[in-house]
Amino acid sequence: MSGSNRPTLVRAAAATPPALAQRVRLDRLSAVLERSAARWTLGGCLLIVVLMRMPWLSAPLGRDEGGIALLAQHWGGGSLYGDYWLDRPPLLILLFKLAVLGGADGVRALGMVAALALVIAIALLARLLAGPRAAVIAGLLAALLTGSSAIGAVYTPGELLAAVPSTLSVLCLVHAHRSRRTGAVVAAGALAVTAVLVKQSFLDAGFAGVVFVLVSALAERDVRIRWPVAYALGTALPLLVVLAWLAVAGVSLSYFAYTMFGFRIDLLHTLSSTDLPLVARMRQLEDPAWNTGLTLVVAGAVVGALSGLRRDRVLFATLAAWLTAGVVGVLCGGSYFVHYLIELVPAGCVLAAAGLALVPAPISAAALAIVAYMALGSADEGFRWLDNHTPHHRERAIGDYIREHATPRDTVYVMYARPNIVYYAGRRQPYPYLWSLMVRVRPDARPRLRRLLASPERPTWLVRWHHPSSWELDPRHTLARTVDRGYRLAATVCNVPVYVRRDAAAPPGVDIGRCP
Repeated sequence: MSGSNRPTLVRAAAATPPALAQRVRLDRLSAVLERSAARWTLGGCLLIVVLMRMPWLSAPLGRDEGGIALLAQHWGGGSLYGDYWLDRPPLLILLFKLAVLGGADGVRALGMVAALALVIAIALLARLLAGPRAAVIAGLLAALLTGSSAIGAVYTPGELLAAVPSTLSVLCLVHAHRSRRTGAVVAAGALAVTAVLVKQSFLDAGFAGVVFVLVSALAERDVRIRWPVAYALGTALPLLVVLAWLAVAGVSLSYFAYTMFGFRIDLLHTLSSTDLPLVARMRQLEDPAWNTGLTLVVAGAVVGALSGLRRDRVLFATLAAWLTAGVVGVLCGGSYFVHYLIELVPAGCVLAAAGLALVPAPISAAALAIVAYMALGSADEGFRWLDNHTPHHRERAIGDYIREHATPRDTVYVMYARPNIVYYAGRRQPYPYLWSLMVRVRPDARPRLRRLLASPERPTWLVRWHHPSSWELDPRHTLARTVDRGYRLAATVCNVPVYVRRDAAAPPGVDIGRCP
């Protein structure tokens, strides 16, 4: 039977029209060229990231970078951050502990790796969501924004590090929706919690995941049970690791919860009582958001979600929740530092690209050109500023002065805080609070500082970065009198007075007015 059919099959193959064979070859060639173009385009986006970040690699570490690097150096992992108190998640400290093995360069390298990984994740998500053209657009937008100095992305902020697992979590959700694989839902849950363990404001992927499993369960009967269970299992995995670590370290869950979230609530109460109103603090984000083109990208994301995803209720609800939670995370920050805006980059780029992929090429090219013009113009301003200034140069100069004149057993305190000075000084601070907001918020901070500075264990060196009466922290001038009794002026570095204990030897009266 099979032998009788063989001549028929041979004749049919021989009778295949040459035009059809030519079309098959062209389709294969087109697919190869498309993959090659995608790789080259992604490589070009990654090159943009590197070039935009390169001039900033040698800049001294900022307050958050230096403070977290200092804490990571001294943290052995056996307690909640050792001798220092910090309101940041443990995975952030672990990443910095690995990075700081390479010193300040290692911290900068961590930021570079995170920026490159974020661009790749954004491009992959856009491709899975809306095709190759969207991947190209999203990759270019992400490259321009992750290399932006105006939103602090050229450094190593926690937001940049947390954006990577957050984006990968949403990527897994979209992959699960398309492939029906339950394992992708488990991975999405684990990555969403991982993002929170890097930066607690990154609840965006978790909110998107909850919306995804709920809408999927309502719309599709076959996943009504297994996907909520799978997502819950994924979220439980990293949480179990944290619980095990807390048990080994002897830290209560309630104390850990306060450092992660409770302190932020207390912080909002403190900031609400300041002279600077909420609206004025929020306006600090206006110029960087507009100058970099991020405002246009987020606006394009809203249009893209409405135009490109409305037909798919699950994906529309999921990605709309992702973007909305990101906006809420930025607006609920309280202090409104520019690097908060990084949280809007992934959802903004992906959804804007999904919308631009649907319009004619000239329109999408014009939109890209506008954003690129704004982003590159903002970057150029940053480069020109960098030619004449060194960010955080005063902190490094003061730290270098102390390190050069201090003995190995000396300690240092910066009033009320500049943790990067302590990092560059290379000495321990015998006071647990490295940031000024902690001194203002924590109820035990001020009396503890007064007792320390009046005791024999007071720091060898004291840098008066802030006046004792700043933020009304010393209304009766008790702290100022304590400093006068226990310290004498050792130097003035970059117009900042540096004091030394009266019972310690140090070169008094030195004035180092020139700063690098």
